Amino acid sequence: MKEEHLQATGEFAAQLMTHLEPLRDPALAIPSAAQLAALVEAVFYASLHEEEARRVEFGVAWKPDASECAAVLTLDTPVRLTPKNLAKLAPATSGSTAIALRPDGDAIVAWALLERNTAVKQPLIVRALDAGVVRVDYAGWPRALYARGEIVLFGDHGQVASASEMLSRNFEAWRGGIDPGTGIHLCAAIVTRIASQVLAHRHGGMILVMPADVPAAIGVRAHYPITGGGDLLAKRYSRVIRDTAVASEQLARLKGSRARTYDGRVTVRDEDQIAFAETIELVARLTAVDNALLVDTELRVRGFGVQVIEGDAPRMQFRHRNPYSGELHFDDLSTFKGTRHPAGVIYCMRQPREAAAIIVSQDGHLTLVTKDREGNVEVLGSYEHAFGWR
Repeated sequence: MKEEHLQATGEFAAQLMTHLEPLRDPALAIPSAAQLAALVEAVFYASLHEEEARRVEFGVAWKPDASECAAVLTLDTPVRLTPKNLAKLAPATSGSTAIALRPDGDAIVAWALLERNTAVKQPLIVRALDAGVVRVDYAGWPRALYARGEIVLFGDHGQVASASEMLSRNFEAWRGGIDPGTGIHLCAAIVTRIASQVLAHRHGGMILVMPADVPAAIGVRAHYPITGGGDLLAKRYSRVIRDTAVASEQLARLKGSRARTYDGRVTVRDEDQIAFAETIELVARLTAVDNALLVDTELRVRGFGVQVIEGDAPRMQFRHRNPYSGELHFDDLSTFKGTRHPAGVIYCMRQPREAAAIIVSQDGHLTLVTKDREGNVEVLGSYEHAFGWR
C-alpha cells in the first residue's frame, strides 16, 4: 500500500518560496516568506468555508500597487486578510477576477477586486479550487498545488506528463500530424479540452475514443446513437483553422486566444471561435448523461449514454503512471473503488486496435487510459483538479 505523507500549509509555503525564487520576474512581486505563509494559510482555511450553502471558489492576487490593473474596484477601507473575510468576498470573484492583496504594516489587506486577465504579466495568484485544494500560479503558469496535505511543484509546464501528447502518440491516425513544437495533434488537444470542460461542470463523466476507420466499438451499447449532426464538432474545428497553416497558430485559435497588443488588450474572438467554443460546451454536456460519450479520431460524435457492457476483462493487469513523478507500476482492476475507472480500462482492453478513455471524477480528478497498437494498456493519472492537464 502506498504510504501518504501529509504536509501542513506552512511546509507548502516554505517549499513554494524556494521553488519560486529561480522563476522570479522583477516586474512581478513575490511576497516575503512570512507573507506567503499567511496568504496560503488564509486561502486554505477560507476554502473550507461555505457561503449561502455553497463551497467558495476564489483567487487572490499579490498586487502591492495598482500598476497594470484594469477595471479595478478599489475598496474605500481595506479588509484585513483572514479566512472569514476572504470567504465573504469570494462570491464577488470569478475565474478571471481576483481579490487584490497588499502589505499594510505587519498585516496583509484585501484592497481591490481586479480583472487579472487584462494584465500583460500575470501576478502571483493563489486560488482555492475546492475544499482544502489550493493552486498557485505565477507569471501565467500553474506552479504549485496543495491538495489536502499533498504537495506538487513544477517550474516548467512540460515537466508534467501531457495527456494530449500521450493521446497523440497513441493513435495511428494522429501520429503523422503531431506538431514538432508541442508534440501534440490538434484533435487530441480538443479531446482533452472537452474533458477539462466536463471537470468544470462538476458532474463527472467519461469520454471514450476510437479510430475513425473502425465501424463500431467492441463491448459497448449506445443508448443515444447519433445519426445526424455527429460531425458538428469536426466541421467547426475545420472552420476555426481553415485560414491558418502553422500548427502553433491553429492551436492558439482553438484555445480562443490571440496575441496581446502593445497595451495588453486582447482581440475579441471571431464568430468561428465562438461557435467552436459553444460546440465544445455542447459536447461536454453530453457526458452528464449516464455512462459515456463516444468520439472518434476525426472528432465525430458516435453516441452518448454509451454503456460499457459488463463482462470479464481480457486481462486484469495494466501499467499505472503518476503524471507528476513519472513513477510507473503495475495495477489491476481491484485498485479502483468506483465504476467509471474499471469501465474505461475494460473498454480499452476489449478493443482490437488503439483506444482511449478519459475519466472525469466529481471530486476533481482526471485520468487517461490508453491502449496502444502493441496492445499495452496504461493508466495515466490521476491529475488533481486538472493541475498539469493539457
